[in-house]
Amino acid sequence: MKTESLTRIDAFLVSSTLELFASHGVELREVEYRTEGVDEPFASTIGFTAERILGVLVLTVSRALAEASLPANLRGARPTDEIIADWSGELSNQCLGRLKNRFYAAGVEIALSTPTVFAGKELRHFAHPSPLYRSLQFEGPGSLLVEFQAHYGADFELGEEGAVEEESPPEGEVLFF
Repeated sequence: MKTESLTRIDAFLVSSTLELFASHGVELREVEYRTEGVDEPFASTIGFTAERILGVLVLTVSRALAEASLPANLRGARPTDEIIADWSGELSNQCLGRLKNRFYAAGVEIALSTPTVFAGKELRHFAHPSPLYRSLQFEGPGSLLVEFQAHYGADFELGEEGAVEEESPPEGEVLFF
């Protein structure tokens, strides 16, 4: 894979993450390095596949950040672990949905699986060796670790966003096949 494709993937990951949380009223900033793990972590993993690439997106979100980004109807008293777990899974689904739209605009149509959520103390993702691994860290009213891991075909390249003239479906739209 060429450097340009990797640069686009990194840009897609950052913009998708920042826009996702901004849509829920939370401002994040990307940070270079964290010396500590994510406090009270909830981790969600969601897989994806396309013709020449397949992989997984892992979001590890602190309870504080998950609570800050909750929809208004779920805010109030301290949310239960089940609510935070469900919301963490939905955040990974929405983040990968945003990535899907960007990939589509760059000429790659991906399909998503359903998220799986974990909670515990000092959660760590032991990434399997893969040709493509990206790890981004964000801070705001809590912490977020975004990991993107994929295997791709020898001829896989990601075009510039806007390479496809047809627009992707609006975010949140349900399509039946």
